[in-house]
Amino acid sequence: MKIDTICYEEKALISMLYLASDIKYKNKIKNIPIKYFSSLVQSFIKKYKTYEMKDLSVDSLLEEKEYKSFLAEAFELPVVVLEENIDKYTKVLENRYYKDCIIELANTPNELIKEKINELHSEVVKENDKSVKVADIKNLESLFYESLEENETVKTGKFRLDKYLKFTKRDLHIIGARPGVGKSAFVLYIALMMAQFSRGLFFSLEMPLKQIVQRIISNQTRIELEKLENKEKFKELTADEKEVVNVLFKKLLRKSNLILYDGNFKIDELEEYIKNEKEINGLDYIVVDYLQLVKSNVNSKRYEQITDVSIRLKQIAKDYDIAVIALSQLSREIEKRADKDIYLADFRESGQIEQDASTILGLTTEPTTTEYKELMKVQILKNRQGQLGVMKYEYYKKNQTFFEV
Repeated sequence: MKIDTICYEEKALISMLYLASDIKYKNKIKNIPIKYFSSLVQSFIKKYKTYEMKDLSVDSLLEEKEYKSFLAEAFELPVVVLEENIDKYTKVLENRYYKDCIIELANTPNELIKEKINELHSEVVKENDKSVKVADIKNLESLFYESLEENETVKTGKFRLDKYLKFTKRDLHIIGARPGVGKSAFVLYIALMMAQFSRGLFFSLEMPLKQIVQRIISNQTRIELEKLENKEKFKELTADEKEVVNVLFKKLLRKSNLILYDGNFKIDELEEYIKNEKEINGLDYIVVDYLQLVKSNVNSKRYEQITDVSIRLKQIAKDYDIAVIALSQLSREIEKRADKDIYLADFRESGQIEQDASTILGLTTEPTTTEYKELMKVQILKNRQGQLGVMKYEYYKKNQTFFEV
């Protein structure tokens, strides 16, 4: 179906594509089915996406002769970048497209009508089922660059973590362990490293905010955690240690990319915090400690409730273009096994986490010959973006630090 006339809604959406400051709105416009647009606008959108992925300035498209006229008209429109406006304009374009399909059908020769009806029916079914993706070999370039955009990762700055794990945006990443292993300390370590490069939210449903802050200070200053737990012990710090703490506070005041929350959250409440942060300040990742404590909207068995939370977290990752990292508490039954390793089967009691997650890590610890440290084994049990394997860390509980072995 070829559409030649450029309508108001197309111009408004292209104007919004340039005016929107939130990547969420830009992505929403770029994800509108290309067939809804007129031929010229289709050409423009394909070039826009290709320029983005090649790190070329999309502003240079404004000067291209074939687009100059309609873009000038687009930027004269009094548009307001709102999600409901994008949805409204998209619906108008969708209706126009299918109306034109019906008109074309009326002009189709009798012997081809059945074939055309089947094609149109198949198209509508695929359009309604968002899980169905259709690739035309002619569109390989744009599909390839779109896939690169979707695979954007949140970096930690640690070579092995970034090389082998790849905390991709739009995906759910699960870290599982039995109680007392140090999974909260490990995920906080990851969140703090990510905060050097990206903006994140940390939701603690188990540990009070004060304890999280103490752990952060211990991790960042290397001061033993027990010295930071109350006023009396803090007074015993040396002058140098107190100065290190003050320097850290000043550093955090200048720039803090990690926002901490504690409480008993429903999944809808989590999404509201995420939505607000994404719209106001931008957001790259969230951490949930831990998944089984998030309250579901489903009034059913525990398995169904956890499944609901898992599905919602996966959808949140997609909707807000963020990496979602969630801890999962595993049963103490693992301790009774002679083999203390964690397996994917250990996650199956906890809803459909195994299916929803792109990455699943299992954490175990074992004592070392040195009293003040443990060896943490990080098993990569599932990894859609990379390989499986094991990474090992020296875990110093006293100051909440980790070092790659």
